Amino acid sequence: MIIVQKFHSIHDIDTEFIPSLELLLQEDVPSFKNLIEKHDHAPEGDVFTYFLFFGPTQNTPIGFAQLCLHSLPGDDLITWHEKLFKFWKKDHLHWKQVTWKVGDGNSGLFVFDARFSRSGKDKIQSLIREYEARPEIKSQEMFFIKGLQDFQSSWSSDVRWSKERFVLEPLVKASKTYEEYLNSLDKEVSQQIKQSWKDLHQKSKVELGDYLSAKETPQTIPIDEKLLKVWGKLGVQILTFEKDLKVLGCLLVQKGKNGNIFFEPFPFEAQGEHVVADELYTQYALLKFFEMPDARKCHMLNSGTKLVFDEKEDLKFFQEQGFQFKTITQSFVSKLPNVTKPV
Repeated sequence: MIIVQKFHSIHDIDTEFIPSLELLLQEDVPSFKNLIEKHDHAPEGDVFTYFLFFGPTQNTPIGFAQLCLHSLPGDDLITWHEKLFKFWKKDHLHWKQVTWKVGDGNSGLFVFDARFSRSGKDKIQSLIREYEARPEIKSQEMFFIKGLQDFQSSWSSDVRWSKERFVLEPLVKASKTYEEYLNSLDKEVSQQIKQSWKDLHQKSKVELGDYLSAKETPQTIPIDEKLLKVWGKLGVQILTFEKDLKVLGCLLVQKGKNGNIFFEPFPFEAQGEHVVADELYTQYALLKFFEMPDARKCHMLNSGTKLVFDEKEDLKFFQEQGFQFKTITQSFVSKLPNVTKPV
């Protein structure tokens, strides 16, 4: 039997549970602080519920899920003559959309300890049915890992669609050194990367910087002070590409649990005028990754979440460098004929 505990603010979750949650989410977020940042900067009016799941003999969480309730735009839900004569009920002012996803949805609908995956999925299904039965819930959006978390809404509706998106998976450390990793790639790709490094150092005279905190970065880094403070809170390490006292681009580095290392690139050069080749952001991350003795998996992020693509062809750039992907399905269903997409 699985027990569920609900929290309507991420700040209400007991701090004693956070280490266990970080282990559960080790391949999804670098730190629980990242989820707190997303909660605190969510659009005004979004109402969250966080679910922690416990086994019959466990006093630490064995599963995690979250949902968000969004208000539906009231003026779009009634006809013009109802607006004119004001003969309608005001129930529509309380109608909601429910969105089920962990983080930004690129990790699917929930995360469970593998030992409880089947019973956990059944528990999630019952929670979904519970919210579908609520009269104010008029539309539903879900993100789930294809083949593992497939769910179907119990609603019968003509407004129903789903689409696939492709999420970049971490590169697993299968080589002892960066040099060995490069030699494991396709020969043409490996030569291109080596040439890009050579051009960067010899032709462009770009230097690599490595700073243990945001406070240590050069004053010329073109980052807003507020964002630097956020980076300071997250405790990130920063790698840079520098030339003539300018920072051409940087990478955030966050060390997660159990050897999961998260990198996020920030190029600052103008499009079409860049000195640093695109692949070198990924390669600088991997160069640093292979220098870390305890590192197991290298994750590449964008805006604090996993990289996601609408087309498989767009993954080729990363697949050539050794990365794989997983498929996430975004599903939407609405009881209202004029609400055809998520808010």
